[in-house]
Amino acid sequence: MNIGTSSVVSLEKKIAFSTLVQYGGKIVQLVLGIINLRLIARFLSMHEYGVYAAITEYALFFSVAANLGLFAYLVRRISDQPKDGQVFFNALILRVVTALVFFVIAIVSALFVQNEPLFLIGTVLFLSALLADFVTTICDAFLQANYLMGRATFALLLGKIVYSGALLFLLTNQPVIETASVLMVLGVTILSSLVTMWLSLFYVRQKIKWQWQIVWAELWTILKVSLPFGIINIVNALYFRFLPDYFAYILLDKASFSAFSIAFKIAQVASLFSTFLMFSVLPGFRKYIDDQHWQKARKLYRDITRILSGLALFVFIFGSLGATTLISFLADKKYIIEQYWFMFPAMLLLAAISYGYDLVLITLFALGQERWFLKRELIALAIALVILLLATQLTDNIWQLGAIIVAAISAETVIVVLGYQKAHRLLHDKELNHSF
Repeated sequence: MNIGTSSVVSLEKKIAFSTLVQYGGKIVQLVLGIINLRLIARFLSMHEYGVYAAITEYALFFSVAANLGLFAYLVRRISDQPKDGQVFFNALILRVVTALVFFVIAIVSALFVQNEPLFLIGTVLFLSALLADFVTTICDAFLQANYLMGRATFALLLGKIVYSGALLFLLTNQPVIETASVLMVLGVTILSSLVTMWLSLFYVRQKIKWQWQIVWAELWTILKVSLPFGIINIVNALYFRFLPDYFAYILLDKASFSAFSIAFKIAQVASLFSTFLMFSVLPGFRKYIDDQHWQKARKLYRDITRILSGLALFVFIFGSLGATTLISFLADKKYIIEQYWFMFPAMLLLAAISYGYDLVLITLFALGQERWFLKRELIALAIALVILLLATQLTDNIWQLGAIIVAAISAETVIVVLGYQKAHRLLHDKELNHSF
């Protein structure tokens, strides 16, 4: 009994330490992100930023599609086999190969989407950086499962510091050619991603013995098990991010779209807090479930719910009150358009709701409810699509922008409500049945 209690306490300490390290690192990352956003916003004109945002969002859509849910699956899998070099190597191969397939499709599609050299070259550059990031995420999955996130955090921060330094150099040596400005920023992104990738691989190599053997059955198993979670990520990314961004791009003028992109970017960064926390909690939560510690699993769920609820309220209230000041400080006052006064608070509301989304997604994922969750995601996507299509029938930019944001908020709210009810009922029933 004492051994079991000691093991649980040790696990709780590991979760707390991993979370503390990540949040400390994320605070530094947030500061660097603020600096980087401000540097980019000042380095690029509003028109250039609109081009930059279009390139990155286009590439990121294919990045999300190529994700295939591997990170979440590996954290869950490696939690059971924390030193398995074969799982790591095969996941790495699968990650790179599938990414290349999707990225080739993205490059070919770019020829038809935007038949412009700048868009095509920029897409290739940004996809190259994303490929390095994919390798890093596999390393992070291993480090996360082994509660070595301090090293992963250091690698990430070093890459961000390199990124900030290079951007500062560009800003102080600003080129005259407009096209080169966007491409230079994307080149800096590649440099930063490579630094983080190589350092992450170094840390992993220190802890496991790599097994350089491709096991096709293993690759198929990883892909098959990960796919439902990967599809969930794609569907959520569509209604939460990419469809709103696309409709804003086609409906708004370039200046309005740039302002939208800046505000949306800030809201997306704010939404990451819950993602960091929930992936930190996932290995321990999964351990409680595997060991049938349902009371502790439910208590952890309740504690995280309270933390995320408080954080969501803080972000929405204080962010909304200081909207103008925040945008001026984080980017530049040129991105503030008075007629869109509601835009930033509405996006912060979306970020706050996304905290609940991360809570229910990771909880139900740990409980093996991916297929149930995916069906509800499709309902949420349908709701968003209906509202977005209605937005195209409006003629005023203010109403169009409002409808775009409402579409994302409505879809995210539906899945959070349905997911919370499902998670609460499952944990309650499991604890009740186990007590008998």
